[in-house]
Amino acid sequence: MAKVLVSEFYQHGWKKPKRKYAVKGGLIPPFTMEHLGERYIMPGWYKLKQNEETPNIEDIAFYPYKANKPNIPNNMKNKVHKVTSSKGDKEYEVSVNSSGDFVCTCPGYGFRRRCRHIDYVKKELLALA
Repeated sequence: MAKVLVSEFYQHGWKKPKRKYAVKGGLIPPFTMEHLGERYIMPGWYKLKQNEETPNIEDIAFYPYKANKPNIPNNMKNKVHKVTSSKGDKEYEVSVNSSGDFVCTCPGYGFRRRCRHIDYVKKELLALA
């Protein structure tokens, strides 16, 4: 879930503090929108006050979500692991490519980009580490 972070800077003599915004998390870059007469910074649904001016999009910092990669030993990369199917009649190959992503030759991986064969190999590799 994306969060909107707000920081205020105030100097003596200013009538209003200067606000800076940042969007942390999420996959969509920040933007502003109006819904039912209210203004928001998206993603995160941060509601702007009525007397507050709409910030410039370029001034909103964006820190996108980055998924954690599994901690796989380096010698396990580019190695092929053979896993039998649930019926036991087929054998699928699970490999870890150079970027650390798991790939399987089963049809389920082709549709969902996840499968039980990958979960099995991950469990085996983490047990060895």
